[in-house]
Amino acid sequence: MRILFSTIKDIGHVTPLVPYARRLRDLGHEVRVATSTDEGAVAALRKAGLAHAPFDRPTPDQLQAVMKRVDELKGEEAIAFAFREGFAGVAARAAMPKLQQTIREFRPDLVIRESAEFASLVAAEAAGVPQAGVAVYCSEYESWIAAQVAGAVDQLRTLVGLNPDNGHAQRSQRTFTSFPPSFDRGPPLPDRPASFRVAPEIPPLHAASALQPDWMPPGDKPFLFMTFGTVAGRSERVRNAYRVLLEAVGSLPVKALLTTGPVMPREELGVIPDNVRVEKFVPQVEIMPHTSAVVCHGGSGTLLSTLAMGCPVVVIPLFADQPANARAAEAAGAGLAVFTHHADEIAKAIRAVLTSESIRAGAQNIAAELASMHPMNEAIAEIISIAGK
Repeated sequence: MRILFSTIKDIGHVTPLVPYARRLRDLGHEVRVATSTDEGAVAALRKAGLAHAPFDRPTPDQLQAVMKRVDELKGEEAIAFAFREGFAGVAARAAMPKLQQTIREFRPDLVIRESAEFASLVAAEAAGVPQAGVAVYCSEYESWIAAQVAGAVDQLRTLVGLNPDNGHAQRSQRTFTSFPPSFDRGPPLPDRPASFRVAPEIPPLHAASALQPDWMPPGDKPFLFMTFGTVAGRSERVRNAYRVLLEAVGSLPVKALLTTGPVMPREELGVIPDNVRVEKFVPQVEIMPHTSAVVCHGGSGTLLSTLAMGCPVVVIPLFADQPANARAAEAAGAGLAVFTHHADEIAKAIRAVLTSESIRAGAQNIAAELASMHPMNEAIAEIISIAGK
C-alpha cells in the first residue's frame, strides 16, 4: 500500500508521525511524508529514513502579517487567530498545490495528517482518498481547535470545489492518539468516532551509573529535571519564565538539571544557582533514572514521556496546548499546574510534588494506563484496514 503522511514543519508535529511511518515502511509499504523544506523537519525525516514530499510555505510577508497580529492579541484569542489565519489559512493555501500534485502522482491509499496540518484534510477528500489523523493534542484542545478553524477549512474546501461542511470532515476523521483516557476533559466532538489509543513508544532507560554524570550537581538531595522544550526562549516572556524557575529552584533543598535547547541564550538566564546545571541537551533516557520529578512547560511529547515513566510533574505552561495539558495532568492527579510565573508559587508546587505520595501514585497510575493502551502493531493493523476500505 501507499501511505502519505502530512505535517507542518515543527518538530513537535513531525515526531509523533515518525513511529507510524517507520513501522509501515518496515512492513514493506511505500511511505512518504509531506511537509515543507524546513531544515529541522527534513533532517528528522532523513534520520528516520523516510521519503520527503515537499510542499510550499507562506511567503515571509504573509507569515509576518500573521505573527504581527498574533503578537497584538492575547491568550486564547491569539492562538485562535494563529490556527485560523496561519495553519488553516496562509499555510494551508501555500501547501495545497504541491500537496495535490503529490496525491495525484503518488496515488496514496490513505492520507494521515497531524492536528495542525489542514491542507491534506481537504486535498484528500477532493481526490477521493481515505484519511485518518494522529492527534498531537489532548482531547480538550483538539475540540477547541476544530471549533476555531471550521470556517477557514470551509474556505479551503471551496477553493478545491468541495461544499462547506462546518468541520464535519475533521470531526469525523478516525484519530490515533497517545493521550490516556484520564486526560479527556469536556464533551467529545459530536460526530467523531472513539479515538484509537496507542501506547507511547518509550526507549529503554539507561541504567543509573554509580558514577555521577557531569551534568548533575553534587550531593544526595532530590534531583529535578527541568525543561521548557527545545524551541522556547525566542520571546522575553519565555526567557523570564526561565529566570523565575531558576530563582524558585535556587531556594529549594534540591539539585537540578535545566536543558534549554539551542534557542535560549545562556547569558539570558541571569543568575544560575549553585544547585543547578544548565545544558543545551541531554538525552532523556540518561536523565530519568535519577529523577524525582520533572518541571516542564507541558508540551505533549515531554509530558507523555515523563508520565509514561511514572514520574510526577510540575507544569508551567507557556503557550498553545500547554495550559490544556497542565489542567489535564493536574486533574488526573499526576502533578500540579502553575499558571502564574512567580518564584514562590513554583517553589511551593515543587515542594508539594516531591513530598506527596498521592501525586506520585497518580503519576504511576497514568504510566499503567498508558502501558495498557494498544501497542503500535495494532495501530498499524487498524491503519491498513482503513486504507483497504
